Amino acid sequence: MAAKLTGPTNELASATAHLRVYEPLDTFEDWAQSIILRTPQRTAQQWDEFENERLWQRTLRSVSDPFPHNEPEFFRAIKTLDYQGTEHTRYCPGQLQARSLLAAEQAEEAIRPEVFDLLVPPASRQANAQRVNPDRLAGDLTHLHTRTSSWGIPLSWFALFREEDEHEVIHEGDRLKTVRMYIGFDQAVERLAWAVQTLVAHAPQSQLFEELGALGSWLESFDSRAVIELDYGLLAEIVWPDDSASDLLDGLQALDDGDMTGAAAAYRRLSNRWIGPRHLGRAN
Repeated sequence: MAAKLTGPTNELASATAHLRVYEPLDTFEDWAQSIILRTPQRTAQQWDEFENERLWQRTLRSVSDPFPHNEPEFFRAIKTLDYQGTEHTRYCPGQLQARSLLAAEQAEEAIRPEVFDLLVPPASRQANAQRVNPDRLAGDLTHLHTRTSSWGIPLSWFALFREEDEHEVIHEGDRLKTVRMYIGFDQAVERLAWAVQTLVAHAPQSQLFEELGALGSWLESFDSRAVIELDYGLLAEIVWPDDSASDLLDGLQALDDGDMTGAAAAYRRLSNRWIGPRHLGRAN
């Protein structure tokens, strides 16, 4: 029997941002639609608490094993209005098995082998491999709805958003808990395409160009009716109000206009803004 956690488990979460894609119900397979239709609706805050509680139950097991154990799939949901005022619901699957495997791979690349074996023992990796449904895992890895980033947000993500986009600022008492920004899929792809074209013409060797290309490849598999969400998580308390989307736009526009000084100034503002979170990440 799992130990019951007490206290605000969200206080234990690292400063992790999420880029999520929410798709219409009819884009999912029958088994997924069945789960969606029979699962009670929750608010975004309730989903955050749900995911954090499950995370720390895994983390605080008596035996080191961070992988999910046959946990059922779940789907976040958001409601949007079209231009005619009609409400639509879009869904984002948790895909916990796939995301935990990717997180383990990233950890293995980032830390020493002996430390990785302490955090993710070989026995837990072998047991997880036996639990995984290979077909489901392959499908999730090729159509992963959520990207995560701890102690910083990739600059490429900001190419999808503008300062004036719909967003919500979430407080709990006097504390800022998160900020969530939303954009329709087609508009986000148009913005991304313009950013890529600008860099093709002026900075094809830049790291940002590679990141934008990878982001575009990821988005290709999603339905055009989707909605994209940037969830700052606890990073919001460190950087909000955040001008990163505007600074990236200014930098790209300056490049397009041949203004190298303006482009360099925008990049400097972006870099300086995210130095603090990166230092906090290293300290943790």
